[in-house]
Amino acid sequence: MRITLALAALIAGYAGVKVAWSYEPAVNFQLNCMGCHLADGSGERGRVPSLRRSLVLLSTIPEGREYVIRVPGVAQSPLSDEDTAALLNWMARNLSDIDLPSGFADYSALEVARSRSRPLAKVGDLRVRLMRAAEHHDQRR
Repeated sequence: MRITLALAALIAGYAGVKVAWSYEPAVNFQLNCMGCHLADGSGERGRVPSLRRSLVLLSTIPEGREYVIRVPGVAQSPLSDEDTAALLNWMARNLSDIDLPSGFADYSALEVARSRSRPLAKVGDLRVRLMRAAEHHDQRR
């Protein structure tokens, strides 16, 4: 059985088919994000931004949602669009210091697919501007 699976994966690789394993979002976070953002999403001051407040805030405005998908770690991750959307939704629900706003729109695989093909190169200044816009939007609610 193992030989058959290995052979099928090898053939699929030669045929140009992308073979990926799918895990639950918590495991995908551990495998793909936790090394930099830490187990609780707090990041590393001055190097890796915290997700604890910013992910949900950024997710409330269209430009912020696109930014979240286009940051290099998300856009260039090996995860499928479906797994990436599930991971972002899991992080918003499990790592945020703030409650999800009513009517929070889950990320979708289609939304991820539309934006991740254009990863951002310089994220710092854009992040500052978008955080200000998201905080202003949050204060108006």
